[in-house]
Amino acid sequence: KRNKVISIYQIFIEPKGDQFKDRQGRFENSKEGWKQKFLLEIENKADTDLKFENRHFKLMGLPFYNKTLEKEFEEALENKMLS
Repeated sequence: KRNKVISIYQIFIEPKGDQFKDRQGRFENSKEGWKQKFLLEIENKADTDLKFENRHFKLMGLPFYNKTLEKEFEEALENKMLS
């Protein structure tokens, strides 16, 4: 139908192993910290709500996925999907 809006979500997820963690067991101060910061800021810093040919695009970034920090990742994903 012509009046339907199609939502397309572009979600950036990057898995990271424990070898990339900082001394606190996180990623914020590691050598990969800049990339996680970029992923977390991507939707707020850029004009990401674009409309093109009746499609609505939304760009979302998430913290790095890591098995030991899986619960935090799942919470962040859930919060993004519900907002």
